[in-house]
Amino acid sequence: MSISTYALLKNPSYTRVSFQDSAQLAQNELALMGSSFSNVRCEDIGGVPYLLFDYSGILTDEVLVLLSRLSFVYAIFKLEKTHLLPIHKNPAYFIGEDLSGILKYSGKTNELFTRLMLNLAVKCVSQSHPLNILDPLAGKGTTLFEALMQNHNAYGIEIEPKIAQESYTYLKKYLETARYKHTTHTEKTSFQIDKQKVTAIRYQIGLSPSKDAEKEGNRRHFEILAGDTRYVANYFKKNFFHVIIADLPYGVQHGSKEVNKKPQSITRNALGLVSESLSGWVKTLKHGGVIVLAWNLFLISRFEMVELLSKHGLTVLDNIQEYDFSHRVDQAIDRDIIIARL
Repeated sequence: MSISTYALLKNPSYTRVSFQDSAQLAQNELALMGSSFSNVRCEDIGGVPYLLFDYSGILTDEVLVLLSRLSFVYAIFKLEKTHLLPIHKNPAYFIGEDLSGILKYSGKTNELFTRLMLNLAVKCVSQSHPLNILDPLAGKGTTLFEALMQNHNAYGIEIEPKIAQESYTYLKKYLETARYKHTTHTEKTSFQIDKQKVTAIRYQIGLSPSKDAEKEGNRRHFEILAGDTRYVANYFKKNFFHVIIADLPYGVQHGSKEVNKKPQSITRNALGLVSESLSGWVKTLKHGGVIVLAWNLFLISRFEMVELLSKHGLTVLDNIQEYDFSHRVDQAIDRDIIIARL
């Protein structure tokens, strides 16, 4: 069987994810996602950097979808001697690719980095799709939108009610404008914690690409809950999520309320937040499910993160960690990714 060489052009925005480490991140993502991609290397063609790989045989639809969904890929080419032959991208998204990129706000996790985390998570879950995916620190929902795009059910928890409502409103307007078939529902939920009543608001949307898709059962669920992530086990059933993804706060803007202190105070300690929340996260995670966390190495060491996850019965995936996904974001943030399975 003949071997062909393909060239991947990086999205111009990808350098905003990791600056000088972007080439290594892209190379590791490609190498991890498919063992059939051989001789992965970076080369300049006509003064433009590309990521090249060799592949035996013809690109199947499944492989093309995988390549098209890689977080860094802007265009795909087949290298024919001295020419680049364009290959039509086909990410086969459930919903428009612009969904996660339109909404801009301070503190937003770059959607391409979110896509990287989601790709790594889905790769590590050996269960049938669609998956139930939770971002327990959802913000305005970038992870949720990326999960919907990839045809998964998306759930999030956001402590600020206004932000959760804005996420719901944004998706609702997007679906209305693009004429997607959808239904909406909002409800309050409450329970007792230490003799105190805790109330949260659920914002829910069921959606399908079309009426025909809905008739065929091709329908996905979006839910963002205005509440405290530490109570996740009170919000959702046990063994419900296949994947939990969180980009931990970097010690600047996080505002998780500490209910055991009077008056209520605000914590900016990401390690403390995870320590308080992880037992609940694990309760809602299916056996064989994975937790993917990104955090600032300047604030929390990798040893501390491994130790914390292990303490809660999670196994850090050594085969994944062979690929270095640490990268400098700016002078104050050296970000890393860890993946652990229940």
